[in-house]
Amino acid sequence: MEKIPLTVANIANKTNIENAYTLILEETGGKRKLPVVIGFSEAQAIAIELDGFTPARPLVYDFIYRFAQSFNIEVTEVIITNVEKGIFYSEIVCRMPGFSEDDIIRLDARTSDAVAVALKFNCPIYTYEVVLSKAGWVSEDGGIFPTDSKPNLNVMTLKELNEILQKAVEKEDYEFASVIRDEIQNRKK
Repeated sequence: MEKIPLTVANIANKTNIENAYTLILEETGGKRKLPVVIGFSEAQAIAIELDGFTPARPLVYDFIYRFAQSFNIEVTEVIITNVEKGIFYSEIVCRMPGFSEDDIIRLDARTSDAVAVALKFNCPIYTYEVVLSKAGWVSEDGGIFPTDSKPNLNVMTLKELNEILQKAVEKEDYEFASVIRDEIQNRKK
């Protein structure tokens, strides 16, 4: 499969979940964006790295970087490999000293952690067409969110879907609530 390069476009506090943020990844040289819901600590670590800020004490990603550097472990790339029922799957690709060029290690990781590691190691972030087709979208106005402000249901967990279903019903947006209900029912099959 052909890898599609991504860059970190933004971190926004626009989610329907408390203490959650949306990491917006953008197709390099393209118009598609990939929203990933992440936690506070991961958002903070990514923002610190993007801003070039050095915390007084090392964060976990600083520790990972120093550990890898101490043993000459090279992080070559991060790949967002799949999205299923709102959960993104990623891997961190590494090379070890003394291994041949063909010997690589692929470590399963949460996407938020993988992106933070990629930024720390200054290595590329990739995904595949199947992931962008399922969870990506094109922003017509150049903004970081779709113009209709409706979240992408494909990338949300069942818990998140139930939370926004409740909010849609409270706002009497029954059309959107029925779409969310159908998504929940499809996943339960």
